Amino acid sequence: MLLSAVLAAACGLTEPSGPLGEAKAQLAQARRQWTAQGLSDYTYVFSRSCFCVFEYREPVTITVRGGNIVSVVTVANGSPRDSSTYQTIEGLFDDIQQAIDEEAATIRAEYDPSRGHPTSVYIDIDQRIADEEISFEARGLAPLR
Repeated sequence: MLLSAVLAAACGLTEPSGPLGEAKAQLAQARRQWTAQGLSDYTYVFSRSCFCVFEYREPVTITVRGGNIVSVVTVANGSPRDSSTYQTIEGLFDDIQQAIDEEAATIRAEYDPSRGHPTSVYIDIDQRIADEEISFEARGLAPLR
C-alpha cells in the first residue's frame, strides 16, 4: 500500500494538497483543456468587479489574434479601451495562478465545461483588508476564423 502511494506521487497521480489544493487542481485541469484546443484567435466579453473606477469595470469585448490582444472595445458603444489593462485567456489563467502562488485567502473559479477557460473568478487576497477583492467574468468566447 505504501509503495502504491509513493509511486502515485512520483508519477503525479495525486491531487494537489493544502488549503488551495482544489483551486490548483481545477486550474491545472482547465488549463490543459484550454491548451488542447489550440485557440489563438478568439473574442470574449470581459468584465470586472472591484473597488475601482467605472472604466475599469465596464464590460468590454476583447479580440485576440495569434495569442495577442488586438482590440478592446466597450460592449455599450464600441469605444476603444487601452488594451494594456486586459488579458488574453492565458493571462486570466496566469492571474488565478498568481493568486494561488500568493496564497490568497479565497479563490473561487468556475470554468467553461466545453472549452476550459475561466468564466467567473473571485479572489480575496487577504480577508483582513477591505476592498482589495476582485472578481471577473469572461463570457461569450467565440473562435475567429
